[in-house]
Amino acid sequence: MPNCMIIPTYWSTPDINSWKIFDHPTPIQEEGTLRRTLQNLQEVSYPDPIILFPAPVAPQIECRVAQVAKEFSLDIRICTAKDIDHIRTCLEKVGFPKAYMHTISMHSYGAIRNMGLLYALVHGFDTVVMIDDDECIDLQYHHQALLHMDEVFGDFTILGKTGAVMDESGKKYYDGQSTFTLQDWPKDQLFNENVLLEIEAPGELTPCTVAFGGNMVLSRKLFRTVPFDPFGTRGEDDDYVINARYVGFPFFFDKNLTLLHLPPKRNTGFWTRHRQDIIRFKYARAKFKILNIDPNSAGSFLAYFTRDDLDFKIISSSIAGAKYFVDQHDRREFEEFLNNALLAATCTDSDCERS
Repeated sequence: MPNCMIIPTYWSTPDINSWKIFDHPTPIQEEGTLRRTLQNLQEVSYPDPIILFPAPVAPQIECRVAQVAKEFSLDIRICTAKDIDHIRTCLEKVGFPKAYMHTISMHSYGAIRNMGLLYALVHGFDTVVMIDDDECIDLQYHHQALLHMDEVFGDFTILGKTGAVMDESGKKYYDGQSTFTLQDWPKDQLFNENVLLEIEAPGELTPCTVAFGGNMVLSRKLFRTVPFDPFGTRGEDDDYVINARYVGFPFFFDKNLTLLHLPPKRNTGFWTRHRQDIIRFKYARAKFKILNIDPNSAGSFLAYFTRDDLDFKIISSSIAGAKYFVDQHDRREFEEFLNNALLAATCTDSDCERS
């Protein structure tokens, strides 16, 4: 059964402000984290093809990634603009709707993840292991990633699973690198509480409601049926779990599937991530209503941010952020957090439903 590893790698150039979309894209003139990840994969002799997905699509970014990749003797392949055109041609041949062809792109987290799945389908891979370009694995990771895949577990077959990510000290949690918590917006805390519930649940594998996109394993039987949502701004991993569950495929948390997450220090504004999260959760709330999904069935993390009082939480947290940065004498953050508050009214559920 051919398997592959998928790694998106995010970059920016003086002409491409990708920091407005992605958390910490590497400026093209800087070292970044990709080389460290590939060095780690070489040290553990990773046996399967490794597919890199440079984002956004630009010749200079593609060239930069190729320069890094050629230093290693691994089976590294790069999804280029030509590959994307080929994938679109394949989709046209099977009748993919032209109205949605613009979603076959590298313009969002979900769209990039989908490009990985489409690449795997076109090239005949049966299982994809997904990590990020700021992570490292140990010698057991490859075995653990494939363990139990496509096996029957209770009433279901394991077609998709996730695991925890660790920081340098060995803690299994998500680090949003936030130096403060916004009032009514405890995003990192609630997510980590949800992860802790999965870790402490009995058994090696448990059905889950959240996932780490940088530590996911998908079977072809799942990813040929269930895509990532290309319209969301963030949280494409958690959303994928919802999508899979909606069509009858439970997602599983593997307690032994862990890797090391070593993100670069964030250098973008706090308001940008908050704004993306606002749009993300308003979109998710609208999606839940359309699909008739009870927020409480999505776990405590997503439930908190998709209830009817979301607009109040947006305004309250935005004002709290603005007040915090007044004290920090940061005018830009102050102004942009106030603009975030306006999204409670200007980014309507109708806008999200149209998406």
